[in-house]
Amino acid sequence: MQQPPTLEPVFVSDTGPYLVSASIEIKYLLKQLLENGEIICLYPAGKREPFAISTLLSINDNELLFDASNDIVTNAALIKDARMLLVGVVNKVKVQFELPDATLVAYEGRTAIRSGGPVQTLRMQRRDFYRLDIPMSQKVDCVVPLGDGRQTELLVTDISLGGLSLLGVSPDLPMVVGDTLHNCQIQLLDVGVIEIDMQVCIVIDVTLRNGVKTQRIGCRFFDLPGKMQTLIQRFINKIERQRISRE
Repeated sequence: MQQPPTLEPVFVSDTGPYLVSASIEIKYLLKQLLENGEIICLYPAGKREPFAISTLLSINDNELLFDASNDIVTNAALIKDARMLLVGVVNKVKVQFELPDATLVAYEGRTAIRSGGPVQTLRMQRRDFYRLDIPMSQKVDCVVPLGDGRQTELLVTDISLGGLSLLGVSPDLPMVVGDTLHNCQIQLLDVGVIEIDMQVCIVIDVTLRNGVKTQRIGCRFFDLPGKMQTLIQRFINKIERQRISRE
């Protein structure tokens, strides 16, 4: 079983794979911390100690407000350089924000910490491992050639830069673990079409809620070209933005 993320800060030399720069995504992450009352940890920027267990109290324009520590020394350390790290968990993924202009303020009769909005935000889940569940309202099919001029279509249920999952059964295409599916085409809505080779890694017999028996097939991509990676990432970002805008 996968262990839940800890609230310890992570310091990496290459932040590129984890960096979140889209303002709508940053606002979404902060909103989730606030609305769900998530426990977070505050640290002096670049350090692991001391730390304060806290919660996000409010978001006002570009200002954030947090519960302060009961320890005066810890509070002084957090605001010493006017920069803090916020470490939390959103949807089981660790997120880490660097916050400027940290200072102590009075709030409803107690001490709180106020800061500016994030300078840098990291989501500690590599994008190439992120697997998007495709909503049924955004139906995506995978067209698999059968080698004799015919083809079959299977439903794509999730996708990442490493592979995808298919749902369906074709009597003309028995799925065998280890087999390679060549020249498969997937229309990623209005983002574009990808053409890929992929290997069958897992085949599971499943029964849908309506009683229909089918198969779930997990596949991994072979040597995915950069252009195809870009299209998949654009598709993932598009669906994620749509999901965030509805929440």
